[in-house]
Amino acid sequence: MGKRLSALILTVLLLGGCSGGGSGMNYTERQAAAAELDPALAESSNQLGVKLFSQLWKQGGGNLTISPYSVAAALALAYNGSAGETAEELGKLLGYAPGERQKLNIGHQSLMKLLNHGEPGMELKIANSVWGMKGLPLRKDYLGTGKDFYDAQINTTDLAAEKSVKEINGWVADHTGDKIQEMLTEPPGPQAVAVLVNALYFKGGWTDVFEEEATKQADFYPPDGPAVQVMMMKRGGMFEYAAHEDWQAVKLPYGEGQLEMVVVLPGEQASLAELVSHLEQGTLPLDEGFSSTPGTLLLPRFTASYGTELSKALQALGVKLAFDPNRGDFSLMADLDDPIYFAQVIHRTYIDVNEQGTEAAASTLIQMDAGAAPPADKPFEMNVNRPFLYAIRDTQTGVVLFLGAIENPQRTD
Repeated sequence: MGKRLSALILTVLLLGGCSGGGSGMNYTERQAAAAELDPALAESSNQLGVKLFSQLWKQGGGNLTISPYSVAAALALAYNGSAGETAEELGKLLGYAPGERQKLNIGHQSLMKLLNHGEPGMELKIANSVWGMKGLPLRKDYLGTGKDFYDAQINTTDLAAEKSVKEINGWVADHTGDKIQEMLTEPPGPQAVAVLVNALYFKGGWTDVFEEEATKQADFYPPDGPAVQVMMMKRGGMFEYAAHEDWQAVKLPYGEGQLEMVVVLPGEQASLAELVSHLEQGTLPLDEGFSSTPGTLLLPRFTASYGTELSKALQALGVKLAFDPNRGDFSLMADLDDPIYFAQVIHRTYIDVNEQGTEAAASTLIQMDAGAAPPADKPFEMNVNRPFLYAIRDTQTGVVLFLGAIENPQRTD
């Protein structure tokens, strides 16, 4: 029977903690470093996120949150072990041809350093690990690439033994603030060659917090069924705001502005499904058409966790050979007689949003077309009392760390 590569892709998003106490570059230093990055890396990561989000949405909607960056980083780590047509398929999805992998690796190396050195008072941590099967050594060149460009921790364990579950889950919990504690429920198995893991964790406070005294119980209208009661936060002031006949959008910065959440609310005659369609078509702008506008925002507190297996979605996006037990080619990862292939790709997220800020593990950037914004002297009201989209992104690099949809804030799964 063929050997297999089981690629486990992890992401955690927790929105709702107060700002962390880490230290790093200031905004100006990060801005200068961000200017040196290849802009194509952020664009390709974000496009992958939008495509993947759309595929998963078609499977059932609901409260859905993914980390485009986490998925892109984990697939890039696997991409370095691929060859032949398998590499061509992965390269097409990631936006870098097989001959451009060094450029991709340098880009991820620079981006990781930048993201891992966030502004003072904010925690943003990214970690990678490679877990090789005991007795099946992985190629030194592959491991060297993982260490040098992705700062991957290299581990060897018996992936067929129960202890591997405890070891991998423990590593995941350590790198996600204990928000994801059960990435695996059973050992990868005796055919496993390696397990690849990416974890991203973010914790930061809003630049302007929501006063807790202003939070009141209010109605929220899910797509089906009666209204549900939620705790609705409220804040007035100046916002970066954009509006269109089919939607409203507002930006909520964290700290000094390194990261921000973009909240997009469909119009009363529109729907979340229509917003997702615009997102997929690239006609939902998340960056252009915003202006500083006075107004009032009502936003529900919410907590949501999401987990799924991404094989079907990735295959729908053109990555087929990587999952083929007979034709998968990851010969640059290990020298084996049998094909190496993806057995599963697991993705998990968690998010908790409250008055103080956000704890998270990824971000998503979406290119938005300019809409007709209201005059700056006309205050707006944006009452997020129905299903909405949101993205969390790094404003200086353009990388989207999280992309999500909330249909019912009362649900936590």
